[in-house]
Amino acid sequence: MNITEDVSFDKEGRVERYPWLSKFYLALVITLVATLSFGLGRLSKTGDRAGVTLEVDQQLTTNDPQPNPKTQGTASAIQAGLPAETSRKAGEVVASKNGSKYHYPYCSGAKRILEANKLTFPSAQAAEASGYTLAANCSPK
Repeated sequence: MNITEDVSFDKEGRVERYPWLSKFYLALVITLVATLSFGLGRLSKTGDRAGVTLEVDQQLTTNDPQPNPKTQGTASAIQAGLPAETSRKAGEVVASKNGSKYHYPYCSGAKRILEANKLTFPSAQAAEASGYTLAANCSPK
């Protein structure tokens, strides 16, 4: 009775014990390299987005059951929907003195301009008269 055995030889002519192991290792390395390359590409692309920031007003989030005159006025102003003191006037645009584009205050480009370099124009026409053009990623509401 003959028992046949499939045998595989390596480059030096020796018998390989587990011939599938080298193929499995190669497939594993190729898969890991592809996965890591894809992951690094995704990381580099998502780095452009601005992070989400949460700001909490400590005066409004108190556990004090007694009404506080300072916080009561602030809360009533928020409930009434009054505009914040720091809000910009309608139609106002901002530009950088180092650049050639202007932005509306709600655009992401306007938020990246340093306060030292920020120029404020009363309208888009005034900014265009000064030689500025509208940024491509910013549009009027």
